[in-house]
Amino acid sequence: MDIYAQTGVTPLPVIQTARLELRPMVMADADAVAAQLNTLDVSRWLTVVPYPYTRDDAVWFINEIAAGRAKAWAIYKADTLIGTVGGGTSHGYWLGQAYWGHGYATEAALAACAYHFDATEDAAITSEYFLGNTASQNVLRKIGFLPTDLRTTRCKATGEDVQAQGVILTRDRWKALHNA
Repeated sequence: MDIYAQTGVTPLPVIQTARLELRPMVMADADAVAAQLNTLDVSRWLTVVPYPYTRDDAVWFINEIAAGRAKAWAIYKADTLIGTVGGGTSHGYWLGQAYWGHGYATEAALAACAYHFDATEDAAITSEYFLGNTASQNVLRKIGFLPTDLRTTRCKATGEDVQAQGVILTRDRWKALHNA
């Protein structure tokens, strides 16, 4: 069943990188998404992801994408879903814990930002990371995001208020850094 045909939303295109494939999210991804996010070490770094994370949570997320209320790709390494990356003006990503430390987040995030700036006229992409999440901080820094504001936000997984660093990547900075 094609969830995009049912909603009339055009899915994001498939993007091939050196080691990864970014694919439109489909319902067949629900079990893998649930398995990867049902780890507190992953979900504690994300704002809106609950813990425990269930298949129903994954189905809800995929339905949000199919309805056009969110934009995200499934990140695949070979035939294994290893995470997701956002495709809109608010950039987010996560990887399953087994895939940390290999540069996959940077590779996927670079591809998502390149697509966004090529496909839209948007002037900027925003994101944030929780203080203490140096891996995410480094991914965003490598891509070219710059700090904006420090804010307090709620982590749904832990139920705690956390400090988050807002960041922004402008189209002009993207072009200057990536010869786009």
